[in-house]
Amino acid sequence: MLSNTHFSMAIHVLTALAYGDGELVGSDKLAKSVGTNPSFLRGLIGRLKEAGLVETQMGKGGGTRLARKASKITLRDVYQAMESKPGLKTHLCCDVSKCPVQAGMNTLLTDICGRVEAAVQTELSRTTVKDLLSAYIEP
Repeated sequence: MLSNTHFSMAIHVLTALAYGDGELVGSDKLAKSVGTNPSFLRGLIGRLKEAGLVETQMGKGGGTRLARKASKITLRDVYQAMESKPGLKTHLCCDVSKCPVQAGMNTLLTDICGRVEAAVQTELSRTTVKDLLSAYIEP
């Protein structure tokens, strides 16, 4: 449903930070865990920081840590930080056609996509980063 891997990478980063339990983690170490470029990851971390999910410290010994408890960060928070547009995109029909299907298609697709987006956000709000750590990561 999502058009890129930013959401899943952000979940990986936040879960790794929760596993670190408040320890500052450098972007090199996080990038190695995620399997991506540290420079790219710093951009993703910047978006998480703007959303208030992480805090960063520059310089030697610096890094990133959660800005609030893992139990207070939902997957919806992460989704909203990473996605600037809804996960589903609609094809917009031109208004020139006299086709009866075309006449209602924009409204139909907009309605369906809106309901799917609302369902996604509701489902993501049910799970926290702490839930992921507890259920899927061994201590």
